[in-house]
Amino acid sequence: MDSNKSENKPDKTPYEILGVKEGADFEDIQKARDIKVKEAGEDLLLKARIESSFDQLLMGSLKARQSGSVSFEAQNASKKEKQFNKLINNDFPLLSKIKKLNNSNKSNEYSLPKITTPSFDNLSIKLSAGLLFLIILLISPDPYNRLLLSISTLILTYIQIKSGKKFISSLGWSVTFLSIGLIFGGLFETNSFIQEISNNSLSIQKIQSLPAMIILWIGVIFL
Repeated sequence: MDSNKSENKPDKTPYEILGVKEGADFEDIQKARDIKVKEAGEDLLLKARIESSFDQLLMGSLKARQSGSVSFEAQNASKKEKQFNKLINNDFPLLSKIKKLNNSNKSNEYSLPKITTPSFDNLSIKLSAGLLFLIILLISPDPYNRLLLSISTLILTYIQIKSGKKFISSLGWSVTFLSIGLIFGGLFETNSFIQEISNNSLSIQKIQSLPAMIILWIGVIFL
């Protein structure tokens, strides 16, 4: 009887009537309701108060979900996850590092590698690159002459596009520079002095390619 009277006190909250803590999940509240109903026996008034308290907590949970508040289950899951992570970090630091490494690998799995294009903004870099191409042209076999001239033409085209010119215009100027250089190379080929140098050290193909290489890199430097 004393317990029934204490259950009927009007100042008790629904949590206190059902004997659960605030923030309890739906399963705990339902189990507490079933236990309290059995304990109430034939006391219809107490049963009504138990059912009313259960309905209030149930409606409160539904309203919290509709308003965007976190449900009891989500709160408990979040608390359990935080406790688990804290345990992992404190007692198993190696596992924590492995977990972070796996997460970073997953984030980078679908990211494309960044490709950086070479920069020719500095004048000293342009001069160094041009000198390097000339040296490679002089020491490389003759079949590589066309390849080196093609790469230089593409670099000149890239420099012009980067400066704001359109692709067709840039490519046209680059081909023009290349053509002028090859024309000069053809003129040098007929010179007797150049032919003498060719017989002593450089091949005629190298002499034909040198003016084109020089003119292309003059365009790279000054355009």
